[in-house]
Amino acid sequence: MISTHSQKCLVGFVVFFLMLTIVSTGFALDTYLLKAKTVDIEGRPMEGSKLFLYDSPNVRRPADFISTNSDRAGQLQIYAPPGKYWVVARYKTDGKYGPLMPGDRHSGEPLEIDMTTGGATADFVVADIRELGQKKRAGATDSQLLKGRVLDVFGAPVAQVYVFANRSKELRELPEFISAWTGNDGRYEIYLPLGATYYVRVSREFPPIKHEETVEPLVYSNGKIDIAMDVDLTVH
Repeated sequence: MISTHSQKCLVGFVVFFLMLTIVSTGFALDTYLLKAKTVDIEGRPMEGSKLFLYDSPNVRRPADFISTNSDRAGQLQIYAPPGKYWVVARYKTDGKYGPLMPGDRHSGEPLEIDMTTGGATADFVVADIRELGQKKRAGATDSQLLKGRVLDVFGAPVAQVYVFANRSKELRELPEFISAWTGNDGRYEIYLPLGATYYVRVSREFPPIKHEETVEPLVYSNGKIDIAMDVDLTVH
């Protein structure tokens, strides 16, 4: 016969096992897996990038969920509760959080991913703004060059900022057209398609923040004359 002590131990083990099963099953039902791959602008795997998941289109706030770093193949994954998410991929050279600086990379506009009924897979291209500027320039045959300097309130050139332009006055997560980071001389260049109106801004952070000031709308005709324009930078 089984002793009273043994019976109590057996009952305790069964209860523990059932609780563990319930917890494990509940966890499996309450989370779904997002698998992703990050590559650079040339399609090469991007090691060390992270996914940032937001439960609303507002991605200018702390993320609701953040993945671990991608591996050498650019692969990464993250579990999240069922729901719809807006996801971006970022890579920072210092491995920390915060605004992106020269050398850091970003996937641009958030990708909307529906995980209400199951897991998902996605691919992200992360790029530095210098690379994005070069990409735009590659198709510049029907474009016109906007160039100049970024100056501070005292008229001195500003380094480590960039100029960007959109056809809409509304500020998007990733600008349509973008320069490289300025050097010590504050000079910038952007190639813009002809026959449109552009709103030109300047920023220290990438992606740009909401309160960046806008210069007067710039209208391009169908001519092929390069336009030189100095942009005054207001530091916030």
